[in-house]
Amino acid sequence: MSSVLARLIDGRQWLALALIISLVGSAASAEPIESIPNPRVRDGTWVTDVAGALRADTVAKLNAMIGDLERTQGVEMAVVVVTSLDGQSVEEYAVRLFQRWGIGKAGQDNGLLLLWSTSDRRVRLEVGYGLEGTLPDGKAGAILDTYIIPRFKAGQFDEGVLAGVDAIARALGNEPVALVSPRSQAYDREERGGGFGIGSFLLGLLGTTTAGVGSLVGLRRWRRYRRRRCPQCRTRMRRLDEAEDDASLEEGQQAEERVGSVDYDVWACPSCSYRFTLRYPKWLTAHSKCPQCLNHTKSSTETVVERASIHGEGSARMVEQCAFCNYHVEYTKVLPRIERSASSGGSSGGGSSFGGGRSGGGGASRGY
Repeated sequence: MSSVLARLIDGRQWLALALIISLVGSAASAEPIESIPNPRVRDGTWVTDVAGALRADTVAKLNAMIGDLERTQGVEMAVVVVTSLDGQSVEEYAVRLFQRWGIGKAGQDNGLLLLWSTSDRRVRLEVGYGLEGTLPDGKAGAILDTYIIPRFKAGQFDEGVLAGVDAIARALGNEPVALVSPRSQAYDREERGGGFGIGSFLLGLLGTTTAGVGSLVGLRRWRRYRRRRCPQCRTRMRRLDEAEDDASLEEGQQAEERVGSVDYDVWACPSCSYRFTLRYPKWLTAHSKCPQCLNHTKSSTETVVERASIHGEGSARMVEQCAFCNYHVEYTKVLPRIERSASSGGSSGGGSSFGGGRSGGGGASRGY
């Protein structure tokens, strides 16, 4: 009996020693946020890959893509690859890094952070306050589900990051972006308590099964179509059908419905004739706000004339036109030269920092 007890104690000692070694090794490879080089300060770029997981040509392409995004739309985006989250959740790590660097323009809060931890196998798209309307939690998650996670599962990490950043840029430019349906199995991977956004919170409450997602879709539908009472006489109101509500909409609003950029619901009281209109912008639309009539009826078409390369800039013919007013503009867009660069990860160099933007935890996280 004593020999068995001795062996048990020895076994526990070895287990404790192995655990200590594991923790020490983990701590040694952990990367505190304070140690992550800010790419804007280091060399004026947008990518920091301290894990060395991306090819040099991938980093160069990412810097060119994000640089073009900043020049054309003013959006600041950082792509950060780390080995470890230093014991934190990917959401907490992303928010702290976002706030530390101030990604996005001050006052506009138009920053984005794509964070990937290689050992934790976690990806996070953190969205600044000013872009939450354009990239709500569900849409951010759909981009991860469609363009990044499937490629990561196949071991195609460079391709996944490039495809994800390209899809994000197109979504910000109101270009068509094919995304998985919220009812698809890809959304079943949303993890309980995985983010700070309301979409993630509701998914955590409803569960991660298909039934749970169906409940969330049902909740959103109920909020839009639920019965309403007139604020003046408390009579139950009626939602007008599509043919009836056109008479209550302005011509610009009708044009937005025709092109599919916005849905409008008109509610009318049958007793006192009080009515109001509710506006529901579409997530996926090829139309943006027209600078002339201010309706979301402007479309943009880009035709590449000469592709950019490492040897020089390219060019594209841009045509912007409005489906409501007579706005029509054509111009040539310069495509930046693809820069040669080594994989990010140093700690020296010049350049300016990000602009001082903020995030409130909006975005989406995924594992693979």
